[in-house]
Amino acid sequence: MKLFTKFKLKHERLFKVINLDWREVAFDAMNDLFEERKRRFMVEQENYDLKQRLAIYKEKEQLNQKGAQQND
Repeated sequence: MKLFTKFKLKHERLFKVINLDWREVAFDAMNDLFEERKRRFMVEQENYDLKQRLAIYKEKEQLNQKGAQQND
């Protein structure tokens, strides 16, 4: 039997624990990344909505100023 195979069989539990731990870490990291992307999307969407509102308010203000100037 090869030396590596003997070593692997002797420490099989350790390798399974390490592999499982890395899978859990990777799964947690992917979940964190997904949650962060969702939060970022919501913030960007809110930012876009606020910019749209601001543009509407500015346009209304300009129309009100033009109307006030025409009445004077």
